Amino acid sequence: MHKDASLNSGPSSEAWAIKIGGSLYNSQYLVQWLDAISECSSKKIAIIPGGGPFADQVRLADEKFNMDQASSHGMAVMAMQQYGSLLASQCAGLATARTTEQILQAWSESKAVIWEPYEMVRDQCTLDKTWDITSDSLAVWLTSILEIKNLLLIKSSKQVLETTNLEILAKNGCIDPALQELVNNYQIDIHILHKSKVKNLNEMLISA
Repeated sequence: MHKDASLNSGPSSEAWAIKIGGSLYNSQYLVQWLDAISECSSKKIAIIPGGGPFADQVRLADEKFNMDQASSHGMAVMAMQQYGSLLASQCAGLATARTTEQILQAWSESKAVIWEPYEMVRDQCTLDKTWDITSDSLAVWLTSILEIKNLLLIKSSKQVLETTNLEILAKNGCIDPALQELVNNYQIDIHILHKSKVKNLNEMLISA
């Protein structure tokens, strides 16, 4: 697993990774989340975008043209980048970054940052390039690269109002199948909030 040379102090409880699911694309809560995150200047936050409708189009293309897994996975990561660009357009207070150096620079300027994943995933990520490795798993991967202790997943499914058990959520398709193993391997603390729980963000960042 690649680590940036400047990240050598061990897992940070000060920093957070927050994955915003693509399912929030049509949600009234999307911009509320972006604004809430941008206002948390006391925390170092990296936002991982889902794929949203952009990834849905990749799935349709994959079904139609029967692409090889590496090609469809690469396009799905590009879909994450497109969704990230959309997120950035909705909140001027958020920076964007394609490298760990750019993420650290944004944090030094007290800005939360949206990860544009394509180049880092292409050049550094050794996870399997299949549909089992979605933006959920890539969020775990980036969290480990940045040596962050806490990852928050923001989900639209009402299942997360009833349980945050990863095994149950994976069986029901709420998170990707590889997530639980990766969380265990990288020893990351994972948290899950329903999209409607925007007001819980500050409490979670403080208490964890």
